[in-house]
Amino acid sequence: VGVGVGVGILLSRPALRRWAGPVVAVANVGQSVPSLAVLALFMGLLGLGWKTAIFALWVYSLLPVLHNTYTGLTGVDSRVLDAARGMGMRPVRILQRVELPLAAPVIMAGVRTAVVVNVGTAPLATFVAAGGLGDLIVTGISLNRMSVLMVGATLTAILALVLDRAAGWVEQRLTPWRKPVVST
Repeated sequence: VGVGVGVGILLSRPALRRWAGPVVAVANVGQSVPSLAVLALFMGLLGLGWKTAIFALWVYSLLPVLHNTYTGLTGVDSRVLDAARGMGMRPVRILQRVELPLAAPVIMAGVRTAVVVNVGTAPLATFVAAGGLGDLIVTGISLNRMSVLMVGATLTAILALVLDRAAGWVEQRLTPWRKPVVST
C-alpha cells in the first residue's frame, strides 16, 4: 500500500505526470497477467519458497493500489484545487488536506481489491513451495478428498471476506462523511 500510494501520488504531480501514461499502462498490462504466471515468473528469478510468494503477491498488489491512487488524485475537481490555492495553501498542504481525503474512497477501493486478489492468489503459492491453504486444496484434489479441498477453499473465502470487511472498516474511518460501502 505504501509503495503503490506513494508512486500514485508521485505520478499525479505535474512534474511527473508525463510518466503516468506509460507507468499506468504497464500496471494495466501487469494486472492482466494471470496470478499463477506472476508466481511462475518470480519462481524462475528467485527460486522456490515463501519469499518468492510474498514478493510476487506484493508486486501483484501494487497494480490496483497504484492505479486507483493515480485515478483518485487526478479525478479531484480542478475547481476545488483552485479554491485551495486561492486560500493560500501550498501544494503539500493541498495534497494532505484536499486531494488525499477526496481521493480516499477510490484509493481504498484499490486497497480492498488488492487484499481480496492477494487472498485469492495466495493459495497458488503452494506451487512455488510456499505452503499455506493451497496445500489443503492441492492435497484434496490429488487424494480426491472433496472434504479436504472444501476446507481449504472455504477458509480462503472466509479469510477474503473478513479482510475485505476489515478494509471496509478502515475506509469508513478514513472517509466518515461517506455512506458505508458493503461488499457482497
